[in-house]
Amino acid sequence: MSKNITTISPQRLHAMWHEGKNITLIDVRGPAEYRAGHVAGAKLIPLDDLTVDALAENELFDDIEHACPVYLTCHAGLRAQQAAERLIEAGYHNVALLEGGTQAWQNAGLPIKRCGFAISLERQVQIAIGMLLLLKVIFGFTVSELFFAAIPVIGAGLIVAGITNWCGLSRLIALLPWNQNRNCSEQATA
Repeated sequence: MSKNITTISPQRLHAMWHEGKNITLIDVRGPAEYRAGHVAGAKLIPLDDLTVDALAENELFDDIEHACPVYLTCHAGLRAQQAAERLIEAGYHNVALLEGGTQAWQNAGLPIKRCGFAISLERQVQIAIGMLLLLKVIFGFTVSELFFAAIPVIGAGLIVAGITNWCGLSRLIALLPWNQNRNCSEQATA
């Protein structure tokens, strides 16, 4: 269900902010990614929390007039696109995407706010997969050759994640306690 959704450049959105315009920017990444660095003024509502029911209960969306655009961002744009489709489905048709997401904002030299140190979810997944593979090889040589049989399963999981853009390991890692801390002053509860 891909729709043509309006986009805005990081430079234009930043200029609008400095012009004093009332802007609602929602960051749909996970809490750990948000804490690691986000556009100052962006409200956190993770994509998984952005459901039609949650939108109906969220006070932030009570205050948004349908005539005012809701700007969405994530790391590079894919999750923001999915969030825009959910908002449109919920009746908010005036949505726009931040071109290139928070990564493009940062690359443009615009201010980023950090709420402590956090390793991105993508890097945590890479570390976990690397550790799993390393342990499988070590145990395969030292304990039993049967450990080598699990390596193709990990490879198949990576192939499925790449094709479907859905990673079960990332969802599992996102549930870990250090990825749940939402202590940042600019969050919107969903």
